[in-house]
Amino acid sequence: MVHRHARPLALAALAAAPLLLAGCAAMGELAKSAFQKPTVDFKSAKVESVDFDGATVAVELVLHNPNGFGLRLARVQTWLQLDGKVVTRGEVAGGLTIPAAGQVPVHFKARLPFAEVPRLLELVAQGGQVAYTVGGLVAVETPIGQLDLPVEHAGHVDLPRLPAFRLASAKVRLASLSEVELELTLLVDNQNPFPLPEGELKYALALGGEVVATADGEALGAVPAHGQGRVVIPVRLSLQNAGRALGAVVRGGTAEVRLSGQAKVGALPVPLDLLGKAVGK
Repeated sequence: MVHRHARPLALAALAAAPLLLAGCAAMGELAKSAFQKPTVDFKSAKVESVDFDGATVAVELVLHNPNGFGLRLARVQTWLQLDGKVVTRGEVAGGLTIPAAGQVPVHFKARLPFAEVPRLLELVAQGGQVAYTVGGLVAVETPIGQLDLPVEHAGHVDLPRLPAFRLASAKVRLASLSEVELELTLLVDNQNPFPLPEGELKYALALGGEVVATADGEALGAVPAHGQGRVVIPVRLSLQNAGRALGAVVRGGTAEVRLSGQAKVGALPVPLDLLGKAVGK
């Protein structure tokens, strides 16, 4: 059964719909005009740690809410840039509530990989610094939708000091009737406030100007912070192929010894060119 007054009511509802929509739109505009945009300020960026692979930068932002009601932090997208190139990205989960007319700190960390630094070895050799730009995009949930607030900061990091390698000794002895052993001792000085990690050596060994041995991947042990390490490299050579210089050493003389190549320490390739005298043992 259809009531006689149902049609007039439906017509009245249709007639009122534009007014309701206009009212909602007006309310939306009123909310927008009353809403004050939150802001984000950079507070600090501190180099939290440095090693031979890179540095970790700890960043603190401050998120301000000028409104009379609370807002919610959705997420923070972070990045770190070197020489105009983004080398690391990250994301911090949201969930924080920014109180009415209040503020909250936002923390995140960014990793600066030294392997990405242009002219790394040149800068390290000069005892220099590397400049970086760290930034973020802070997303805040609001009554008028999500707002993305950008922030960035430029800073610098002191680069590690190259470890210093020295050829402490080169001793020769007869290992058997047909072989000679040349024992090299290298000293490694680490002047950094953090340990030198384990690495490897790639080298060519020359006696009297003649290359007698090569190696790719000789182990390099760790060296403590502000400490010294010792690397012993034994090289066995046949008397037949030892060369005149080594033969002279075996007979009680001396010969110039040269170790050239590279030490790989973390992200740092350290060039080697060490000179000394080989003597009988």
